[in-house]
Amino acid sequence: MAISAAALNSTPSLLSTAGEKMVKDVKTSISPNSFINIALIGKGGMGTSNTFTALSVEGVKLVGVCDLYDKRLKDAKAQWGNELFITKDYREILLRKDIDAVIIATPDHWHQPIAIEAMNAGKHVYCEKPVIHKLDEGRALIEAQKKSGVLFQVGSQGMTSLGNRAARLLIQQGIIGAVNFIDGQFTAAPGRLNAFTAPDDASEETIWWNRFLGDAPKIPFNPQHFFAWRNWKDYSTGIAGDLFVHVLSSIHYIMDATGPEKVYTTGGIRYYTDGLRDTPDIMLGYFDYPDRNNLGAFTVQLGANYVDGVSRKWGSMDFRIVGSKGSLDVGWDKVVLKTIEDVNTKDFEILRQLRQGMDVPEKVSPREFVFYAEKGYRGGHYDHHFNFINGIRSNIPLTADVLFAVRTAAPALLSYESYLRNEAIEWDAQKLKIRK
Repeated sequence: MAISAAALNSTPSLLSTAGEKMVKDVKTSISPNSFINIALIGKGGMGTSNTFTALSVEGVKLVGVCDLYDKRLKDAKAQWGNELFITKDYREILLRKDIDAVIIATPDHWHQPIAIEAMNAGKHVYCEKPVIHKLDEGRALIEAQKKSGVLFQVGSQGMTSLGNRAARLLIQQGIIGAVNFIDGQFTAAPGRLNAFTAPDDASEETIWWNRFLGDAPKIPFNPQHFFAWRNWKDYSTGIAGDLFVHVLSSIHYIMDATGPEKVYTTGGIRYYTDGLRDTPDIMLGYFDYPDRNNLGAFTVQLGANYVDGVSRKWGSMDFRIVGSKGSLDVGWDKVVLKTIEDVNTKDFEILRQLRQGMDVPEKVSPREFVFYAEKGYRGGHYDHHFNFINGIRSNIPLTADVLFAVRTAAPALLSYESYLRNEAIEWDAQKLKIRK
C-alpha cells in the first residue's frame, strides 16, 4: 500500500462515526513524503472537479485516470502530468497495487458494479451519487464493503458542509422546535441543463461505446446518449438521482433519518420535447418521514424545473427546514435562523462543538440571526474529500458510508419509480424494501 501511518495537518471540523455520529476535530501530522495514491474512473465534469478537490487535500497524489473517450484521457495528461497512467479499461486501474483509492464518477448505471469490483480489489471508494441505479443493487454493495473492510464514501458533498453541520446541532438543540416540513427547489434557465453539441471527434473510434452501454439496452452509437446520459433512464434516473439525492443526503445527516415511509412524485417532459430525453424536465417529489429521536415527523417537498429562468434556486446549496418554533435556511457556508419568539442566544453555545467554523452570528432582529462561515472556509466539497482521505489515513469511520449512501439513494430512486407508476410508494427504510 502507498499509505503511511502519518495523518493530515491542521484540519477543519469533520464528521465522524466513532461510537455515535458526531462532529469533532482531528489534528494530526503528515510526513511530506507520504501520499495517498488515487485514481479517477470517469473524467466527466464531476469527476474532474472531484479530482481537483481531492488533490487540494494535503498528501494526495493522482496516479491514474480511466475514461472511455480519448480526448478526456489526453486532457488528463495535460492537466495532471505526462507521467499519469491512462486507460479506457477501469480494470487496469484496479489491478495496480500502487493505487489506494478510486473516485468513481461514471454514469449512474456503472456506479454499483465498478464500486463492488474496486472494493473486492482492496481499493477505498469515493463514489458519486446515487451509488445505485436500481433499488435491488443496494444489498450487494453493502455486503461487498463489509466483506472487503475498505472505506466507502458517497459523493453527496454538500452534506458535509459547515452549514449542514451547524443546522444539525441547532436542530438537536430544539431551537426551531419539532421539524414538520423541509423544502428544496432546483431551477435552471432553458437550455442550461439540456444543451448538447457532439464534439467533432466523437465516434466509435474515439469512444468505447459498448463498454459505456454495459448492461443497458444495446443501441447503435449515439453521442448524445454518451455525453448527455442523465437525460436517459437506461443510465440515470434524471432529476431524482442527479438533484433530489443531494437534499435527501443533507436531510438524512441533519435529522439523523434512515428514510421516508412514503414517496410520491409527479412531473413530466414539459419543454424539452425534441426526443433528446426520456426523463422529466419538471418533477415534484414528496417524502413522508417518521419521527426519529423526537426531532419531529416531517414531509419533504423537492421540486426541479429545468425551464425556470427566474427563480435561481439550487436546493443542494440552499433549502429550508421548518419547525413549530421557526425555520432554518441552510446553505453550505451560511445558515439563517428565524423564530416566532425572541431567541435565547445561549442556545448558540452548542455550535462551539464546531470549533473552527462559524463566525459570531449577525443579529438581524431578536428573532432572526445569520450564521456565516469564517473567512477562509474552503467549502463543503473540500470538507467531504478531506473526510474521505483522513478516514483512510486514520482509520476513522465515515458518516457518508455505504449504508448511508444506499439509504439516501433509495428515496431518490423511489421518487423516479413513483413518477413512472403514477402512484405513491410505501418504503421500509430498515429492510430496504418496498412495502407491498
